[in-house]
Amino acid sequence: MKYKKIITNLKKTFFFSEMDDTFFEMAATHFQEKKLQKLATIDSEETLKYFYVIIEGNIKSSYLNPENARSITPFLLSEYEVFDIVPVIDKKENLMDYTALDTCVLLQIEAHYIRSWIVEYSQLNTNLLQCLSRKFREMEEFSRSLVFYDAKTRLANLLLKQESSSSKIRNKLSHETLSEMIGSVRTIVTRDLQELKKDGIIVDKRAAIIIKNLEKLKERCAKYIGL
Repeated sequence: MKYKKIITNLKKTFFFSEMDDTFFEMAATHFQEKKLQKLATIDSEETLKYFYVIIEGNIKSSYLNPENARSITPFLLSEYEVFDIVPVIDKKENLMDYTALDTCVLLQIEAHYIRSWIVEYSQLNTNLLQCLSRKFREMEEFSRSLVFYDAKTRLANLLLKQESSSSKIRNKLSHETLSEMIGSVRTIVTRDLQELKKDGIIVDKRAAIIIKNLEKLKERCAKYIGL
């Protein structure tokens, strides 16, 4: 089958879960493969026109303040996640840029197809709502951490969260990206990582942050949060 690989990959996504074979055979004809080199960016104009499925690699989604060039990164996306759902719904630019953290392979489709399928297929509409709910929860957690916890606590919690993630995307994160993810700056993240390293909790290598003592990291998080 000409589109067998595309169909196989689409079936692995939550967004297209529980759709039948007839749908996949039809949908696959509209997708094209797109490759992104490390640090390549997909901007808000592109996500207004196209919808993407990540097949290989990891992507960060960031807001950039043009006045001071500072960025904040509320989401990290990994294999078989999709973006960008918001423009599909309201047909307006979502002022968020997507940057490849490593070499990525995507499936790209014109957004109007997704928009029409959401209306036509109730299961896809249900999947869309659940995807949105997950993102709202993530954004809620992100906002709450910015308000209630200091940078040191946010960093420890982020490392603990990434350690439990199956993607192990933490090993691809620079100090700059970590600072964007906790709403801080690189110098503070570097300082706090050095403290965790000194306490024997992590090993901070150039290419990766390795958790050396997971239990101690958990204790540190509990101490910061006051549990």
